[in-house]
Amino acid sequence: MIKQGSIYVASLIELPAKYQRLVEAAQAGLPTPQTLLVTNPDDSVNEFLANFSEQSQFIVRSANRTEDGSGHSLAGHFWSSAAVSREAVPETIQLAWLENQRLLDSLNLKQTPLLMLQDYIQHHLGGVLFMPWSFFSEYAYMEYSRAGVQQVVAGQAQSALLSLNSAHSSPMPIADEFKFLEAQLVELAQHLKAAFQFPVDCEWAYSLTEQRLVVLQVRAQTHAIGPLLPRPKELAHTDSHWQFTALSESLGKISPLSFSLLVQLYKDAIPDLQRLGCKAVQVNFLAYQPDGTVLVEPSLEQQFYANTLLGGFWRGFRAGEFKLKAEQALASVDAAQAFSYAQLSKLFKVWLIQNLLQSGQGREVAPPIHAYELSWLNSADTLKLSDQAPLNLQLRHAFLLELNKLKRVLVSHKELVFCQWSEYQQQEFSQALARQYAAARLAIYDYALTSEGSEFQSLAAATVVTGTILRVQQTNLTLVYLPATCILVSPYFDNRWVQMIPSLKGIIVLQGSRLAHSALVAREYGIPYVVVSSAQFAELSSGQRIELDARQGQLRQVTV
Repeated sequence: MIKQGSIYVASLIELPAKYQRLVEAAQAGLPTPQTLLVTNPDDSVNEFLANFSEQSQFIVRSANRTEDGSGHSLAGHFWSSAAVSREAVPETIQLAWLENQRLLDSLNLKQTPLLMLQDYIQHHLGGVLFMPWSFFSEYAYMEYSRAGVQQVVAGQAQSALLSLNSAHSSPMPIADEFKFLEAQLVELAQHLKAAFQFPVDCEWAYSLTEQRLVVLQVRAQTHAIGPLLPRPKELAHTDSHWQFTALSESLGKISPLSFSLLVQLYKDAIPDLQRLGCKAVQVNFLAYQPDGTVLVEPSLEQQFYANTLLGGFWRGFRAGEFKLKAEQALASVDAAQAFSYAQLSKLFKVWLIQNLLQSGQGREVAPPIHAYELSWLNSADTLKLSDQAPLNLQLRHAFLLELNKLKRVLVSHKELVFCQWSEYQQQEFSQALARQYAAARLAIYDYALTSEGSEFQSLAAATVVTGTILRVQQTNLTLVYLPATCILVSPYFDNRWVQMIPSLKGIIVLQGSRLAHSALVAREYGIPYVVVSSAQFAELSSGQRIELDARQGQLRQVTV
C-alpha cells in the first residue's frame, strides 16, 4: 500500500477512474479525505483505521471500474453507505461488496466490485461544482445545500453560477448566508481548471472541524451543463419563423467559434452544392442564440437545398462523380496528421452531399455528445464506428475525427471559443474574454424552449415523448416494476430508482436539479426529465396518457 498525500493507493493495480481522479486531486494539492481503495472484501483495513481515533466515522463508497468514464457515468447506480463507526467498517465493507456485485450483475457487467473506504467529513453544507459551466471557461456552476451533499445529489438544492474573475459579478450569485464560502469555492474551481484538462464535476463538503472545503469526489463531466432558467418573454426571438429543429438538436449548444466555423464550412460547400443542382445562394437559415442554441428558419433552409430548374438532372448526372470524391476523401484520412482546415472543409462538403444523395440514411445514429462543440474533446471510445456503416456515416465519422484534432489544440485555451473563425485563423484573440463576460448573463436562459413565461424546466434531453403516467405519491417507496412506456411522476426522484431510468419514457418532478445523479443519467440515456409547476403537477395522475414535450416546454393530454 502506497500513500500519496491523504490517498492510499494499492500497488500493482490499474486504478478505477473514480479513484484515479481523487488521487490526481490530492496530487494537485486539493484537500481530500483520507481514502483507501478496497480491492477485496476480506482484506484487512486495520492499518488504515489505525490512523484515526475511536470516535471517527467512515463511509464506504462504490468505485467500480466502469462507474465514471470520460464519455459515460453510472453515477447513482451503485451502493454507498451512510456514515458508520470504526467498529462497523468490516461489516459495512462486506455489505457494500455484496450490494455492488448484485448491481453489477443486474447491469450485465462482468466485473468484481471495487470500493473506497473514506474518512467521513462531518459537514452540514455541501454541494457539487461543475467546472467549467457549458463552454464558458471563466464560470463555474454549483448546486449546494445546508443539509449536505446527499441532498444535492438527490436533486434538492440551491444553485449558483460563479464568475472566477472578481472584476465580473456572478450571473447567479450564491445566497447571502453562504457568502463566506464564495472565495473558497472560486479558488476550488480555479484549482480544478488547472489540474484537469477536461470538464469535471466535483462533490465537496465544508468540514466543520477543519473549517475549509474538502473534495469528496471528482469525475469527468459526461454532459455540459447548459442554460439554467427558462427564457423570459422579453428575450423571445422577434420572428416566430425561427425554430428549434432536428438540426438544432443534433448540433446541441455550441460556442461562437463552433458556430462561425460551421457557417464557414457551409459557405465553402456552396460551389459543390450548386454543381449538384441546389440553389444554395447564401447561408442565411441559421441563427445563433446567447446560450449556444442554433435556431433554424425552415423555409430558408428549404430554399438553400432546393433544386434549380435542371437540378434533378444534375443530381443524377453527377451522383457518381460525387461518390468517387467521397471515397477519395475517406482514403485521404490520416489520424497521425495535424489538424488541417482544408481537410476538414473537404470532408464536410462530401459528407453534406452524400447526406443529400442518400436521403439522410444513417441520421438515426446520433453523433457523440457535444460532437460539434470545440471546447469539448471527444474520447476515442465515443468516436468508434462499425465497418458496415453507410458511406455518409463514415464521412461524418472522418469529419468528427478531424474536428477532434482542432479540439485537442484548444484544450489548454478554451477561452478562445469566443472568437470568430476568421479571427482564430488570423490569431486575433484580444476580444475573446470580454465577449465571454458579456455573454454570460444572457446565456443562463434557455433559448431552445419556445414557450413563453413557463415554469417548466428541462434538465435532460430536449425531446418529445408519449407515454402513460405512473405517479408516485411517496418517494420512500421501492419501485420494483415499471410499466412499458411509463412516464414517472414524483415530487422528486429518489436515488434508489436511478438504475430504472433506462426503462422510462420520461420523468416529471416538482423538485430537481441538473447535478442530481438522476438528471445526469437521464441526459446520458437521452430521456426527458422536467421540473413543472405545482399547478401542472396537480393535474397529473396515474393512467393518464400524455405527450411530454421538453423542446417547447409543454405537457399535452393524449386522447386514447
